[in-house]
Amino acid sequence: MSSTDDNTIRADVDPRHYLRFLLIGIVAFGFALYCLYDGFIAYPAQRVRALRYQELEKQSVDEDWQQRQLQEEWKQIAAENDWPVIPPGEPKTDGDIVTQFVMAAMTGGISLLFLTIWFRSRGRWIEGDGAGLRSSWGQSFTYDQITSLDKKLWRNKGIAKVSYQDGNRTRRFVVDDFKFQRKPTDAILLQLESHIDPALITGGPPEPSPEEHGEETADEASDAAAEKTTPAD
Repeated sequence: MSSTDDNTIRADVDPRHYLRFLLIGIVAFGFALYCLYDGFIAYPAQRVRALRYQELEKQSVDEDWQQRQLQEEWKQIAAENDWPVIPPGEPKTDGDIVTQFVMAAMTGGISLLFLTIWFRSRGRWIEGDGAGLRSSWGQSFTYDQITSLDKKLWRNKGIAKVSYQDGNRTRRFVVDDFKFQRKPTDAILLQLESHIDPALITGGPPEPSPEEHGEETADEASDAAAEKTTPAD
């Protein structure tokens, strides 16, 4: 929490909430690269080996080879081409290769989405003072513009939706104590409720003040700390 005056409360973004977006983005990006590797390199190379192995199998049938002779011939061919000795199985088809590119495009898009969300979250904040609320992305309003405060998701999810009038438009501002630091966000909601008509609050009761909730106010905590550091006469 930071403040520019005694009535200003700022809640910075909680990086823990957006860490999952970063992790999902990295994992999806890695999977996209893996799919591209298969599509461009691994699958075409496997197809070449598998087709050569099929030719060798056909030759073994035509010349009535024993299984051991087939294995020995394959080992020699693999050594000459620096291929794995293990038989390659069925050759990859054009459809298999195209599928890898489709999967790369899908997971690459997912990665871009989640990494963009994480990147845009950095440095975000919401702020409230005696006049109204504002955000780092430019949204702002005064308390007398508020038309309703919906708290039906507040208890379970920490989400309160503020509706306010912006000229001829009704806009919404979301107070979310999971995306932003919890304590200052809760304080911003309490501050907001103290400046509006309780009749505008729906979906739950107004938040109790720190005194009603059995918590120390900031001034009380400061006074108590001062008393502890003051030497006795």
